[in-house]
Amino acid sequence: MIMEERLNSHYESLSRCIAFTRTADAKAAPVLALQIAVLGALAARFEKLIPALLVESWSFERALLWVVLGIYLVFMGAAVAMAAWVYMPTHPRTGQSLIYFEDIAAMRSEEFVKRSKEMSSDMIEEQLLSQIHIVSQIASAKMRRVQWAFWLSMPSLALGLTLLAWGSVRL
Repeated sequence: MIMEERLNSHYESLSRCIAFTRTADAKAAPVLALQIAVLGALAARFEKLIPALLVESWSFERALLWVVLGIYLVFMGAAVAMAAWVYMPTHPRTGQSLIYFEDIAAMRSEEFVKRSKEMSSDMIEEQLLSQIHIVSQIASAKMRRVQWAFWLSMPSLALGLTLLAWGSVRL
């Protein structure tokens, strides 16, 4: 009975780790939505900024606008890239796990059934613990990327709003 309790505890731990990966995915979505919304608003106002960007002679306003636009694009691109990276698969199949769906999918059905039936409780526990460790690493990496995406979004949002205001002033 103790082994059964341990296995249940490990399974619950694995489920929590998987839930953390989903939480990271859910947190990355607003970053992408915010960046796309600001970029869309800028695109709608871009015709107001074009005259200031393309005037014949260089002016302080034109130079500053180009600098702000360039810095905005760098931060926006980095925030979008970091948020999108959260969704990228990060663990290749090994062909060894009877728990990881990619490893299972790569096996023939008969091989999976046979190997699964041959597993002892100790082997199941070892595989569960291995998956907990792997999924924890994935969740941790995803959460770091989400954090970076949020940090990169702050200057991007400020610069995007500055550009929107600049476009509004140029009406």
